[in-house]
Amino acid sequence: MKRILGLAAFSLALGGCGGGLPAVEIEAVLETASVAGTGDAADDPAVWVSDNPADSLIFGTDKDNGVYVYTMTGAEHAYLPEGRLNNVDVRYDFALGDRVVDIAGASDRSNIGIAFFFIDPDTRDVNYAGAVPLDNIVEPYGFCFYRSHQDGELYAFVSDKDPGTFVQVRVGWNGDSVTAEEVRRVTLGTIAEGCVADERTGTVYMNEENAGVWMMGAEPTDPAEPVQIAAVDGQQLSADAEGAALLPRGETGGWLVVSSQSDNAYAAYDLETHAFVTRFRIVDGAVDGVTHTDGLDISTANLGETFPGGIFVVQDDENETGGQNFKFVDLRSLTVVLEGGSAAE
Repeated sequence: MKRILGLAAFSLALGGCGGGLPAVEIEAVLETASVAGTGDAADDPAVWVSDNPADSLIFGTDKDNGVYVYTMTGAEHAYLPEGRLNNVDVRYDFALGDRVVDIAGASDRSNIGIAFFFIDPDTRDVNYAGAVPLDNIVEPYGFCFYRSHQDGELYAFVSDKDPGTFVQVRVGWNGDSVTAEEVRRVTLGTIAEGCVADERTGTVYMNEENAGVWMMGAEPTDPAEPVQIAAVDGQQLSADAEGAALLPRGETGGWLVVSSQSDNAYAAYDLETHAFVTRFRIVDGAVDGVTHTDGLDISTANLGETFPGGIFVVQDDENETGGQNFKFVDLRSLTVVLEGGSAAE
């Protein structure tokens, strides 16, 4: 069952309107090299935070080949060619019997399931931990983790591209390999990809590319009844509604940032009221601007000298030096925009 809040249903009818609302301009400060895949290859990033801020890492998928891992300078730290991986996310303190590692997961179209990677928090080594196939899924697409605020268990949401079914699985360890047990599923109706979970409030946000943004309780015992909080209207948000990330503030506040792909912009929404806040774009600066973003991620952690206030990482569709890559934005410039100021202030 799906419900629509407020004027979201009316906004759907405006999808054909040309030109979105004005967007504030910000700039990226660093970029990675292009991924190996050609054409539409790079897709989704995820930030892993080290105890030593400057040693933090950025994961980025190449949906033709696998996953790259970058340092905070944009240099390549590791490359793991483990299949056609689409969206990626990371979590911490995953128990493997007598030791604990951090974990990355990615939707895996080669194995029709989830690919897992272990991150050694001491050495920063990243190793492939195998793939877990999922039943009754045709094309794994979107992916995000959720650590339950009730039972502490690790869960993941994987979208089946069309008709936009999100499958929630419980992620575990059986002594030999990672496991993924389905606990529930919900279908939005059309192509869906980006998702992000807010572990403070137990909420998952899911993007239906040509319709808008939905929210639902993230606990496996919550009703599988998504509520629409934002619509693809051609003004605030244009199709495709792609990547999603959170910039949290306090116990429940902050912003949800969504890629407004076709007009090269991003839309931000208040996490408490779900009201539209602003739109922004990443333009030419120290590196070239960003177009047609698929995936994105935000970390508010201190990530070293260049990013002491956190980072906003996005996929760039048209890198001026070649194939697709990822751009790094100082989160402080985005925070100014979200708080109602100007990136130039």
